Amino acid sequence: SIISKKKMKKNNKKSKEEKEDLSSKVFALGSQYLAVERLGKGTYGTVYKAKLRGTDTYYAIKKIKNEMDDEGIPSTALREIAILKKMKHPNVVNVIDIAFNNTNIELCLEYCRYDLKKLIDTKKSDHSFYNVKFIKNMMYQLLKGVDHLHSHKILHRDLKPQNILIREDKWILKLADFGLSRVYSIPIRPYTKEVLTLWYRAPEMMLGIANYAIGLDIWSIGCIFGELYIKKPLFMGDSEIDQLYRIMKVFGTFNELTLPGYKAFPYFNQNFPFWKGCGLRNYMNERCKSLKMDDMAFDLFEKMLAIDPIKRITCKEALNHPYFEDVECTCSY
Repeated sequence: SIISKKKMKKNNKKSKEEKEDLSSKVFALGSQYLAVERLGKGTYGTVYKAKLRGTDTYYAIKKIKNEMDDEGIPSTALREIAILKKMKHPNVVNVIDIAFNNTNIELCLEYCRYDLKKLIDTKKSDHSFYNVKFIKNMMYQLLKGVDHLHSHKILHRDLKPQNILIREDKWILKLADFGLSRVYSIPIRPYTKEVLTLWYRAPEMMLGIANYAIGLDIWSIGCIFGELYIKKPLFMGDSEIDQLYRIMKVFGTFNELTLPGYKAFPYFNQNFPFWKGCGLRNYMNERCKSLKMDDMAFDLFEKMLAIDPIKRITCKEALNHPYFEDVECTCSY
């Protein structure tokens, strides 16, 4: 009882300090924005929910640390700004305004109440809302957004539920967080391997391949598709090798049929354990409790998670898949 009282007192003090901090918050974007809530804090900066003074309109203000050194503005910030300014699409988060000062770069973005992770956690028990119709709607919008990026030769490279925002008014999906995105070209050139959150990282990247293309985004979309059904991440490794092994336990240890040329990949090890693989269908059947993938959904899912990146379905092909014939999309194009 004493401990809980102390904890409550500490939390109240922390909440009060945060309120005081928010009330005095001044944005480089201007005094017309009033800080309401701190939505998140990370390595690169902080995101606030802000209200436009004198209205009931809310925005998300992303403050990126502007650590001016010999290299100038961080490349992640420049990439994000360039892509957001260029990519005007219903399924890409809209940038309203941008401001700079000596310490921060501020992006004023449209406000979305949920990210996909929060939406899954909040609504997963509401079967009237969270159902196969909802999943199909989310997947269609996700593919439309990523297809728009790919058609402009942009790889997102960090697709995960936390980077997919959802507007509550019509359940419109918005792609966000483009700090790791980049433009790609044909022929494919070597790119950095230090991208993508581990649980959504394609197997060829964990084997050290640097000449990747749209296949790495498709793998991430496949992982998100599976997560929408089982309501938790598909493969939850605690290291790259553990993540790779978890994938192999489902698909079998890679061979020339599943991943041609895999022995030449930089991180291939001939001592990898041998797994026959339990099969993707069995793996999903064991984990899908309240929701089941029908044959059409599974066919698309399987095409997204082809081990060979060349065999993975493209966004455009996926949007034309029979699975989406009866989609009830809440986003107007």
